[in-house]
Amino acid sequence: MSYSGRIHLIAGWCGLVLIVGGCTTVLPPADHGAANESSQRCVPAMTKRARVAAAGDETPVTPTTEARSRFSSDALQVAEVVGVLPLVNHLASDTGSSRRDPLASVVLRQRLTEILLLTLFEITSTTAELTCERDRADQVADRIDEIDGARVKRLTIASILFGGIASIVSGGIGLAAGASVGGEAADVAGGALASWFGVSALFTHSEVEFRHERNVLQEIWEDPSQPRLFSPTIWRYLHRAHDEKGKLPREQVLDSWQQAGRMGENGSAAEQERRRLFFGAGGRYGAAELHARASMLETLEASIRLLYEELEVLMRELAEETADVS
Repeated sequence: MSYSGRIHLIAGWCGLVLIVGGCTTVLPPADHGAANESSQRCVPAMTKRARVAAAGDETPVTPTTEARSRFSSDALQVAEVVGVLPLVNHLASDTGSSRRDPLASVVLRQRLTEILLLTLFEITSTTAELTCERDRADQVADRIDEIDGARVKRLTIASILFGGIASIVSGGIGLAAGASVGGEAADVAGGALASWFGVSALFTHSEVEFRHERNVLQEIWEDPSQPRLFSPTIWRYLHRAHDEKGKLPREQVLDSWQQAGRMGENGSAAEQERRRLFFGAGGRYGAAELHARASMLETLEASIRLLYEELEVLMRELAEETADVS
């Protein structure tokens, strides 16, 4: 084979590289079927009314002697978080009074029940949004994984084929012409392309533009004095110490994010890039970053769901108190 012929052979094989594709690509939004960054609405279409601060938000309230004698310290702590401690104090005072007004007592219990029920709805609403955002990230990550998996398969097949074709061409040239130059050129070109495809399969990485202007992770990270995305009750809960070390639930969530490696290695460039992605309005995400974001949302959701257990303590004691009165 002549020198120019070898050049044309190598150039032709290299041209097929463009057909198979490179290592890193930015995926366009999916048109049909596959999930993309806008395929799921996680905020209700209706506009919520501004949340009204519960009783006791403006002036600190402490449990009365009657309340301490009738309710456990755990129940009183939950009442403070929910903002119903003044009502609980009043209820305990009325229960211990012999000149109790039955109608006023019913109204008091009704008001207490309404606030507790609203708190349950707030928890459900918040965790529903977190679950939706988590699923949205997982769906797009799954789409990227599927596309990358298909690309790795094509690159692997191409690597095997080019290695085999190079051997066949080299052997054919040797048998037909008895010359070694053409066969060696085919071996070099085939080996180079087979290696390129094999290495490309290892470093295949697709990205997608993923937006989250309404970013609950950002609010947890930045810790503003006036939350915009969380209700006052849930915000107070996240800033109340609950473990034996006196750590706030918010601090426990942040520790979990960092210890699990979701933020990347401490002090690294990858950590700075993930902070920019996770706590901003969005950007180019790979599957690993999307799965990490979904895991962070799941951790926050699990922490907020624990408020259900604490509310159960308060509601159970309120039910027992009502039963004793009746």
